[in-house]
This record gives sequence, structure tokens and C-alpha cells, in this order.
Amino acid sequence: MGTTKDFFQVAKEYLEKAKETQREPIKNAAVMMANCMETDGIVQLFGIDQGRAFSMELGYRAGGLMPFHQFNTKDLALRGVISEQELYAEGFNNRTEMAHKLWDLYRVEPTDMFILISNTGCEGIIVETALMAKEKGKKVIAVVSKATCAETDSKHPSGKKLVDVADIVIDNCSLSHDALLDLDGTHKITQISTITGNVIAQMITAEVYHYLKNKGSECPVLLSANIKGADVHNRALSDKYLGRWNS
Repeated sequence: MGTTKDFFQVAKEYLEKAKETQREPIKNAAVMMANCMETDGIVQLFGIDQGRAFSMELGYRAGGLMPFHQFNTKDLALRGVISEQELYAEGFNNRTEMAHKLWDLYRVEPTDMFILISNTGCEGIIVETALMAKEKGKKVIAVVSKATCAETDSKHPSGKKLVDVADIVIDNCSLSHDALLDLDGTHKITQISTITGNVIAQMITAEVYHYLKNKGSECPVLLSANIKGADVHNRALSDKYLGRWNS
């Protein structure tokens, strides 16, 4: 197995699995997020490694919702908190103190909540962020590969994993350690977690919109910059969160 057709077929099977098995946690996550937005909260996104794709799928995109902000470890180096060498040093994602430094870069309000994305859900920095959020009374949604998480040891001093802390866990349904296609019985190649993850992110967007509309609430939908008047429309939405979504 290894052709374009093979990958497409297997990917569809994993997407079907995600659709069928994650329907309930996705709907529950959407309600939690909609309630956050209705109280002028922002959904704080923090993805580790390829998990950043999930954050980017939600954060300030045409057809998406406004109240999102992305935690990004690169900001620590860009703002001179740490050096570039330290950022890219081996084991960086397991340094729990970096979660505190990163949090301090941004304006996190009492009404905010978190979506934390990690395939393993075991890195020290992501678990520490979840623990900090819970200590401050915030809701936490985790997006992980349950199969990979189950086979990976926690790198946090507490021994906890992201799934142990989160209020809602969404499984991206990727198989253990993500590699998908077996070409010759020697190595598996290609990945599926970002494909299922990004589709899940868009499913969540649709569910949040549906929930808010059914309640008769305002839906802060961003327009494409190519649409006439989009700049005025988008600015009216984003100005409400100045210093928070673009911190």
C-alpha cells in the first residue's frame, strides 16, 4: 500500500471514524466555547508541534469566529524572554517553567478558556498550561491522539497527562504515533492527525455557530478580505478584543 489512492481511501476511513466517535465531545466542546464567547471570553489556543495546525485552523480566518487567541512558544524568543537557541534546544517542550513564561506574555481574562492540542498530550509545557488554567478556574478542552497518549509516558513532574486534567477530551483518532501507510512491511509513512484534527476544528466551528444561532445570539463571523466592506466588518468584531486576540 502506498499510492495516492491508497492514502485517500485510508484517510477517509479515519475521518469517518472521527465523525462517528467524536460527535458528542465536539458538541459539548462547542457549547462550552459558545458560552465562553457569550460572556466576552476568548478561547485560548495552544498547540504543540503539529498541533499548531489546529490552532491556525481556528485563529482569525475568513468564515471562522473572532474570539480566538493563539499561544505560540516562538513569541518567547521574538520578545526576548529566551534565546532562539534555547527555544530550539532538545527537551524544550518538557520544561514546565516555560508554560509560566508564555502565559505571562499574554492578556488572559477571567472569562477565557483553553483548547490545548498535542498528539501525545504528555509534554511538560502543555500539561503545566492545563494545570495553570484549571487552577485559575478556566475550562480546558484537550485534543489528542488517545492511542498515542496511552503509549507515551508523561513528561510532567506530576506524572499527569493532558487527558487527566481537561474537562473535555477530543480524540483526533490517529493511530499510535501517527504514521499511516505501510509500503513494504518495513516502515510506515504519511500522517493523519493533522487531517482529522483540522476537520474536527472546522466541525467545532460549525457547531458553535449552530448553537449560537439557535439561541438567537450574535455570531462573530469573520469575512474574507476579498469581500467589499470586510475590513470594516472584521474591525468592528476585533476591536472588542484589542490587546487580547493580537497580544
